Amino acid sequence: MTDSDAADGAGDAGCSCKIGRNVRRYGLGAFDRTLTDRRRDGASLRDLETVVNEAILRAALREADADVIGDVSSVYEGLTGDAASAGERAELRDRLARAGVDVDALEEDFVSYQTVRTHFRECLDYDTDRRTPLSVEDARGTVEWARSRSEGIVERTLDRLADTDGFTAGDLTTAHVVRVTCEDCGATAPVDEFVDRGGCDCPTAEGGGS
Repeated sequence: MTDSDAADGAGDAGCSCKIGRNVRRYGLGAFDRTLTDRRRDGASLRDLETVVNEAILRAALREADADVIGDVSSVYEGLTGDAASAGERAELRDRLARAGVDVDALEEDFVSYQTVRTHFRECLDYDTDRRTPLSVEDARGTVEWARSRSEGIVERTLDRLADTDGFTAGDLTTAHVVRVTCEDCGATAPVDEFVDRGGCDCPTAEGGGS
């Protein structure tokens, strides 16, 4: 079976792996299609780990009518990320529990990127090691998505910090500038400029570079 064939048949959730069980348990529908499409668009396995877990969290919040607690990305970051302190994470867990979310069961259903890799290989017959060509437009979209998500996390963190005694700030705007530096030739540029100009001047393997 080719990767394309696997994608065409995706969404049946007929497998018994952890992702398949979660697709059925949380009513995620044709979720394999989402995963394969995102993978072809350049998402890493760790990106897809977040995609799966945020979908699970979104379904759990909807079932408990607890989506008023916050947007899914910020709630997920609060449960699993490094930005929140232990006290903030405990407070978030308490709020979710009071809203009717079984937080322990929810976190038990979260998957790792290794689980995503196994699902692709053993359930979808999709080779995650094969590198497929990525268009410049797709690369721009992936970079912009990652940058926007990063800016959103920073903004939400600062908003929460504004409620802390001893911290004051006005109306903040967050901008995340990513620069790329080639360790071989020393070229450096913002990532969007680096992509648009076709990388740096390092010779390709076909051109005889080492």
